[in-house]
Amino acid sequence: MRKTTRTASWITAGLLAAAALTLPTTGQAMAYTTPRPSPSPSVSPSAPTCPTTPTSPNTPPSAPGTPEVIGVYMNMARLRWAPATDDDGIACYQVRENRDGVAVTVATFSSTATLGDVYLPWPPYGVPSQIHELYIVAVDTKGATGPASGTVSVKIVNDVVTSPSASPRLTCRVEYYPFTWPGGMAVNIALTNTGSTPIYNWKLDFNFTAGQQVTYGWVAIWSQTGAKVTATAPPFVKDIAPGQTLNIGFNGTHSGTNPSPDDFRLNDTIGCTS
Repeated sequence: MRKTTRTASWITAGLLAAAALTLPTTGQAMAYTTPRPSPSPSVSPSAPTCPTTPTSPNTPPSAPGTPEVIGVYMNMARLRWAPATDDDGIACYQVRENRDGVAVTVATFSSTATLGDVYLPWPPYGVPSQIHELYIVAVDTKGATGPASGTVSVKIVNDVVTSPSASPRLTCRVEYYPFTWPGGMAVNIALTNTGSTPIYNWKLDFNFTAGQQVTYGWVAIWSQTGAKVTATAPPFVKDIAPGQTLNIGFNGTHSGTNPSPDDFRLNDTIGCTS
């Protein structure tokens, strides 16, 4: 396992990411600054805050243009669309998909965005591909949501189509990069799939040894019980493809000493470290 403090640029990135973000929830696209370049595509631009309660009187925005698929990489689709108009001003754009009759927001972009990266769920294990029908709505500054744009189809192709005769052993690497100051810390963690098959529904566990506490984090759903810390996959990035590095992180507190953990377990695989 690699334990180190990094340069000022990484420190600044970690602090900025921690200060700007809260734990992700379903229906958000969020931006995360990572400590180093990743072979996987970067996450969509930072999700703005959209009004949720309309105020009156209010005229909803017009419909944005039907989105165009610029490209698809793994489970990321890059979309481009024509802007909507609204007398009160546009607050944000939301990319949506109807799932089981319910409109689900899969990404949110700023009022000036006309291009964005949308991360979609992988097809279920063993399913060759899955089609997603996406559309865009505009939300104005008074909370009114305009009509939907036309829909566009995005095909996500599965990495693994058939179940292997025997499950290959999970091989992975966890790198822990802490930055410590009196009473506090910011930590970036790089999770790399060094194997030949995806890591599905990833979950990372480790234990603190000096009473440290996680306060909030990013690119994961974080929880802590006693010394044990668990980071589980958020809805927008549930799997780690072969060769992919996923960067997650958190802010926390300590009481004077801040030793790094050395018992990382990714999907309950012991010794998954560098």
